[in-house]
Amino acid sequence: MKSSLVPGFYKLSIDERIEVLRDFLDLNVEDVAVLKSLCTLGFKELTSIGENPVSNFELPLRIANGFKINGVDYFVPMVVEEASVVAGVCYGAKICYESGGITSHVLKESNYGKAAGQIQLINVDDPVEVERKILAEKNYLLEKVNKEHRFSKAYDLKVQKFEDEILVVNVYVDPGDAMGAAVASDMAESIAREIVKIVPCVCNACIVSNFSGRHVKAEVKIPVDKLSRKNVKGKVWSGEEVKNGIVWLSRWAEKDMYRAVTHNKGIMNGVDAVAVATGQDWRAIESANHAFAFRSGCYLPLSKWRSEGNYLIGELEMLVPCGIIGGEIKNFPKAEFALRKILRVKKADELAEIMAAVGLAQNLAALSMLATIGLKEGHQPHRKRIFS
Repeated sequence: MKSSLVPGFYKLSIDERIEVLRDFLDLNVEDVAVLKSLCTLGFKELTSIGENPVSNFELPLRIANGFKINGVDYFVPMVVEEASVVAGVCYGAKICYESGGITSHVLKESNYGKAAGQIQLINVDDPVEVERKILAEKNYLLEKVNKEHRFSKAYDLKVQKFEDEILVVNVYVDPGDAMGAAVASDMAESIAREIVKIVPCVCNACIVSNFSGRHVKAEVKIPVDKLSRKNVKGKVWSGEEVKNGIVWLSRWAEKDMYRAVTHNKGIMNGVDAVAVATGQDWRAIESANHAFAFRSGCYLPLSKWRSEGNYLIGELEMLVPCGIIGGEIKNFPKAEFALRKILRVKKADELAEIMAAVGLAQNLAALSMLATIGLKEGHQPHRKRIFS
């Protein structure tokens, strides 16, 4: 009986791994040729990516046009399999552009760290006294760990009690222009080594918390006359009707978790696509924001829309753990190209602001479609372009 457990599989060359697959899966010559033909990276580039590559997987690099964010025009790179995501975000971006653009800013005063590490302490006999001693040495612990890291700064730590013998220390980190996952874990480990010298306990684990990231707020103010829409049969929805429909949809998402999840998934369609195009950890972004949506104890939409006279006001708050240095960016030339040459971002905060703005425009497009022409017709135009 054939086994998928192959000792030393990671040590094999690409051709040797393909041969193992051919034997296990009974691939014919044509199958192997397809697998090899899909590989557009050279051997050196492919092996540098890491564990067990046999080929690379291509998704289209798309460009969303019509973005004005904080007064700056952008072409936004997006990698996503679904064409309607980009068609939709371009529609939303155009409305926002003609309304003066989107403002998007990282909130400097936030309860959420740009990055955070956690330390689990166990066998804590006197949690109250241990917490007191740790906090009494907080300045010393932060100063010591900051001497070990030049480009990142640990700026706070807090202690949480969970069970009788368990304490968790949260270390809050400003990672500069990096995402911060690695440095947050490193700093947590460094601080843990000092804590066990100060208090009687055992450090069981140190790890980054993915409930962290750059806390961004994106906003747009749209005149009602920019919102009118018509369907393929010529039916027209006035701007006022579209505005009211969007507000009703927003209120629905605020009351119904089932709808809120889908509402937020639509936002993440755009955010994730930019994340993939720029080499970000999109799983971390997803995790952070579904937790962020639940921060009140009830799962809520990341964005809200309201009527204000003759304007539709949209606001979105989210966490964007992202970076423009470190991570896997250097291993993927197109991701680096998207960052440096297409977006031309100089700071990680700017990238976070762009991603939040994309999420807001994506949400606007989705809600406008749902309030008027509906999902099926909304997806038809780009399908006709693809299949005609």
